[in-house]
Amino acid sequence: MSIAAIIALAFASFVWMAAPGPGVFATSARSMAFGFRSTLPFIMGIVSGDLVYLLFAIFGLSMIAGMMGELFIVVRWAGAAYLVYLGVKAWRQPIVLANEHERNLQTSGERRRGAVRGYLGGLLLTLGNPKVIIFYLSFLPTFTDLSALTFTSGVAIVATPLTVLLGVLVMYALAATQLRRLFHTERAVRLMNRCAGSIMIGAGCAVAARN
Repeated sequence: MSIAAIIALAFASFVWMAAPGPGVFATSARSMAFGFRSTLPFIMGIVSGDLVYLLFAIFGLSMIAGMMGELFIVVRWAGAAYLVYLGVKAWRQPIVLANEHERNLQTSGERRRGAVRGYLGGLLLTLGNPKVIIFYLSFLPTFTDLSALTFTSGVAIVATPLTVLLGVLVMYALAATQLRRLFHTERAVRLMNRCAGSIMIGAGCAVAARN
């Protein structure tokens, strides 16, 4: 796989992945409501889900994915329910200003359990969207011949979109965290939490409503 093809793949991936969707909205809203650090496991879950679908596309497992329709429905609903749960949690969480919030995250005994839940939530969000594999199946062949992949080109075609996805989601999460720092009063933080919660609930409903 040539350098030019990798650059073209990275650019095309960025254009697609930077467009707002449930993953972007959920990442931004979670970062606004709960902070950047608690959002990182959620981001890694999303990236892991894309990795699964990328490997499906590369190794020609689309037929198996198509046969798992009922499982995808269950996973999609689980991911949607998790987003709604986060939205409700954001609505109901105590009013804590930005600096206090970050300090609490560092000393919380539930940080590890929260990281696991966040990772699984991001993973379910992606795995519940089988259209991702359809995208990769139609997208990747324009940059390389999947039937003639070498190990090196295979690593490149997996690493490139995943790196771009990770960068895009981290960018959105950091921007949302910086936005949180602008809110210095309890009233402003309450409004921000409820906006973020509403976005997550809306994203969950959008995921559940997908065909």
